[in-house]
Amino acid sequence: MPVPPVGENAVMLCDWRGHCTWASTGNLPVTIGKFVWENLSAASQEDAKVAIGRVVALRETRQLEVADQQGNRFRGWLWPLDSPDVAICILAVRIPRSLAKLTERERECLELLATGTETKLIAKQLDVSLSTIHTHMKRAREKLGLGSVEALIGFAARYFYPQDKPLDSGQRTSDSK
Repeated sequence: MPVPPVGENAVMLCDWRGHCTWASTGNLPVTIGKFVWENLSAASQEDAKVAIGRVVALRETRQLEVADQQGNRFRGWLWPLDSPDVAICILAVRIPRSLAKLTERERECLELLATGTETKLIAKQLDVSLSTIHTHMKRAREKLGLGSVEALIGFAARYFYPQDKPLDSGQRTSDSK
C-alpha cells in the first residue's frame, strides 16, 4: 500500500495483479500502473501481496498494517470489486509515530478501551487495580499528546480497534414484543 501524507487518508483502486489504476490524491508516492506495494518494507510487501491475492482470489475483505521503507506505519482495508481492471479498493490510514512510545500494557488498555470496555472491566481482565489502569491511560494520553479522556477514547477507537473483530452494526433484534 502506498504512503498517505500525515493526517490524510487515501483511497486507491487496483487491478487484479495489484497495479494502482487510480489514487485519491496526487501526494501519494505511488505511480499509476505500478504495484501498490513498491514503497513498502520487504516484510510489508509480502503481507500486501498475500492480502491482495486473498481479496482477488477468495473475494475476502482484508485488513492489515504495513510499514513503508522510511518506517512509517499504515493500516489498510481492502475490498474486492467486480472488474479485473478495478478488482480492489484500498483505504489506507497513516498510523501516528507516537504509537511507538506506548508500552505493551498501555496498548492492551487502549485495545480494550477501543471496544467500549469500561475501565473497571479492563482492570479485571488485566488483573490489575483500577488505579493502575488510570495510570496507564494517563501516561498513554501524555505520550500521545491528547488533552482529554474523550480524545483518548476517540484515538483508541481509530487506531486500536481489533482487526479481527467486526464493528457492531448497532442493530438489536428482539423476539419479545
